[in-house]
Amino acid sequence: MNGAAEEGAAWTLRPATLEDVEDIAVAELELFPDEAWNVFQLAEEIAHPDRRYVVAARGVDGAGTLLGYAGIMLAGDLADLHTIGTREESRGIGRALLAWCEQQAREGGAQRMLLEVREDNDRARAVYAAAGYREIDRRRGYYRIRGRRIDALVMQRDLGAEGGPPA
Repeated sequence: MNGAAEEGAAWTLRPATLEDVEDIAVAELELFPDEAWNVFQLAEEIAHPDRRYVVAARGVDGAGTLLGYAGIMLAGDLADLHTIGTREESRGIGRALLAWCEQQAREGGAQRMLLEVREDNDRARAVYAAAGYREIDRRRGYYRIRGRRIDALVMQRDLGAEGGPPA
């Protein structure tokens, strides 16, 4: 899956490898400084047989600067979106990462995808809602950010057999 910037600087999705761990860890610190995963956690995730991780990187070969990443855990008929982050907004990177994860989940036998999102993350919530995710639960005070406790919204989507959100 490819995308292009207004000035023609393309980006590509590709499966994450252990060589991506340091770049992902740096992005984690930029995007989620209070809850960032470290290189050891990320390496364990990427190497795990029941996980699928993807990166979005500049260039048609995906060898350039890391623009985003995402990962899921497969557990039978259920997949859990573990992480998703993008360094550039409004380029479709987040939507493409989510779609890649959903496809991997389907191919792994999952029929549903779960995710958690901070209640105050309106942008991510809008992307998930547009993709067909619905709130099914709330985890009060789940996130601890600079002394504040923020609820996590648990969202779910039936993956079905097709690639788009349910009608």
